Amino acid sequence: MHIAHIAQAEPAPEPEKKDEDTWEDQFIYSNIAISDWFDGVADGLDLFLVGKRVSNRPNASSVRVENSTASVEGAPFTNSTSLGVSLRLPNVEEYWSLKFSSYDEQEERRDIKGQYLRQTPREQNYGATLGLLATIGNVRTTFEPRIELSDPLKVSHSLTFESVGRYHQSSVNPQLEFYADAGDGLGTAQELNFYFKLTRIYSLTFVNQGDYKEKTHRFNVGNGVSLGQLLSDKMALSYNLIFSSNNQPNYHLESFNTSVSFSHTLYRRILWYELVPNIDFAKENKFQKKLGVTFNINLGF
Repeated sequence: MHIAHIAQAEPAPEPEKKDEDTWEDQFIYSNIAISDWFDGVADGLDLFLVGKRVSNRPNASSVRVENSTASVEGAPFTNSTSLGVSLRLPNVEEYWSLKFSSYDEQEERRDIKGQYLRQTPREQNYGATLGLLATIGNVRTTFEPRIELSDPLKVSHSLTFESVGRYHQSSVNPQLEFYADAGDGLGTAQELNFYFKLTRIYSLTFVNQGDYKEKTHRFNVGNGVSLGQLLSDKMALSYNLIFSSNNQPNYHLESFNTSVSFSHTLYRRILWYELVPNIDFAKENKFQKKLGVTFNINLGF
């Protein structure tokens, strides 16, 4: 902060006023206006259901629009846009949340490769998810029934147990999920991730996931390692190596992928993007390399 010393002889000149806002200013003001409107609607619904204000916590409702464009060698461009709405009602809820989305978030988080690199468009699957949250000791428990808006309506359920153990600059994150899906039937998903902060700039993450579907007796496994590099407060790089395996007809390596992810936050919690060039080696292509690139841009309110 600079402190100006004003001489007694002559007053300090007034700062010049801008004739008009730049497009960046207008973009930020518009985003704030939309966010305030959405928070106002959520707060009004919150008070309507309760009748009076019983919590002073700020409303954390949010809306996210994501557009993903991907290109894989030998295949046409793909482009998809998805929408996610997280409705939080502080006066009504203490341990639950409500989400509306154009895709199944529960199904996507079980796919390790999709989390680090999505090469195909998301399946348009509009629905609402009610999250019931509880903490038992150090274990976070989440029950999430989801209603898919289709004809006929489909209902899926997910029960997740998750914990985080920390030791100095490292942590371990085990997770166990039991789910029932209208299409895939019963299933279980497991996750065990290890995180190490190497320096102020570099971090290392080991990712291990498994997903068993009872209906098809298919067990998908993902293992990988990710080296993170912090470039600045708004930019980061991630060097990833992901292996995918399954048990049909017997347990084998299905593919492995190496990628470099560059992420840049243009405006915090408003606009950010990610560019991910990658090389994929799949069994169906006799492990011949296939080049690809994915570009994701997110807009938050």
